Amino acid sequence: MAGTTKIGQAAVTRWRSRRLAVQLGALGVAVITATVACSSGGSGSGSSGSSSNKPALLSKSASGTLAEWNWDIPGDDPGESAVIPILIKAFEKQYPHMHVVNTSMSLADQNDKLPLAFASGSSAPVVSETNEGLQNQGRLVADNELIPLESYNKLYGWFSKVGPLPLQFNSLPATGKTFGSGNVYGVPETGTVVGIFYNRALLASVGGTPPTDWATFTSDLAKLAKAGKTAMSYAAGQPTAYQPVHTLYTIADHYVSAAAQNAFVFHTGTNQSIDTAGFVQAAATFAAWTKDGYFPAGYQSLSDVQALNLFDQGKAGFFLEGDWYSAPVEKALGSKAGFWVPPVVTGGPGEGWSIPSKSPNPNAGAALINTLLSPPIQDALLKYGDIPAVTPSAQALAGASPVLRAAAAGWSTSVHSGNLVPYLDYATPNFLNQEMAGIQELQAGKISASALMQSLQSDYTQYWSSQG
Repeated sequence: MAGTTKIGQAAVTRWRSRRLAVQLGALGVAVITATVACSSGGSGSGSSGSSSNKPALLSKSASGTLAEWNWDIPGDDPGESAVIPILIKAFEKQYPHMHVVNTSMSLADQNDKLPLAFASGSSAPVVSETNEGLQNQGRLVADNELIPLESYNKLYGWFSKVGPLPLQFNSLPATGKTFGSGNVYGVPETGTVVGIFYNRALLASVGGTPPTDWATFTSDLAKLAKAGKTAMSYAAGQPTAYQPVHTLYTIADHYVSAAAQNAFVFHTGTNQSIDTAGFVQAAATFAAWTKDGYFPAGYQSLSDVQALNLFDQGKAGFFLEGDWYSAPVEKALGSKAGFWVPPVVTGGPGEGWSIPSKSPNPNAGAALINTLLSPPIQDALLKYGDIPAVTPSAQALAGASPVLRAAAAGWSTSVHSGNLVPYLDYATPNFLNQEMAGIQELQAGKISASALMQSLQSDYTQYWSSQG
């Protein structure tokens, strides 16, 4: 699926394209080749690369040009794109003799361009976003083209602000051949969670209440179905309906600890397995929801956009998906819309910001990353519809829409409590393909919950055994 699924439409393109991008990067799938003009990475503190720069706070009197690269183009990341000018203004105010030159490009352009550009001091930017995963960030690490960021963390304290799990997505050993441990090579500015949108009015019409725990949520599902309503807007068709896996993950988050799921995805500890009682119970619950008629008729052929529209039209009580759908949901339902983030929740960070080994001024690059994580920029991200990686101020949260406010609070709580779970399909190259096919058979009653988990574990064991 990672190599064939088309990117979706309009308001939901941004994160689906990002999620797919992480799949491509983490699993080693080839990306589209494109050519972009190079931007100079000059700076006022020398252009001989990082060897002449020891990690240090950037002087307020520092001067020169800071070239930064990102893939925050309006079509992919409208919120982050809107914040770039704010970031530049804030940085240049703090360092009045520095001039920031911004280069935004598509993800495909960036994945193709970075390895070659980072290899030379004459073409490497000062700082850049990099795409997580083995094929992208891993390739740069293996070629010694990124600086480990621990020394700058000692100066700025980034890691405690962002939290350990988001940093795992940007952590690799020096070989770049495994994912989720080792040195940190990127610091994300945003996050996202898969939660549960609900329609307050529709719930009230059947005697339900907005969910605050699993028991209330499942009780509401049953009440909606009993009243002849569509309990959950859900799609299993193409293009890009991730709801089958997102639904399974959300159910699994109730039955399986975050620690166990993290160990499985990042292959840490011993005896990592998805063929356990908790995961089997999650799959069995998914099958039961299907049998009990919680999903719309014909869900097998519905696309993700059709499922969104069904919910936006007030024809379903719940819509289980990521916070990236917040804007269209609130535009359609207004105050009727709510968003519940379960205590353990699936999600992940946005792209990490990295410093090339050949950066003309790594200390300036670190200063820009620090500005990205500052309250004014993190609050601005929330204003423009993104979940900031760092917990935003109370004032910023109060000014956010109710749905986004709930999502941001859920992200912060889960990150700092250790209850954020990565997408399980990051576990192996074929996991998502096999999982999607297996869920389809599960919902059709062709395989059991236990058989689905045995199949996925077989794929996992085979893959990791082959890695030596």
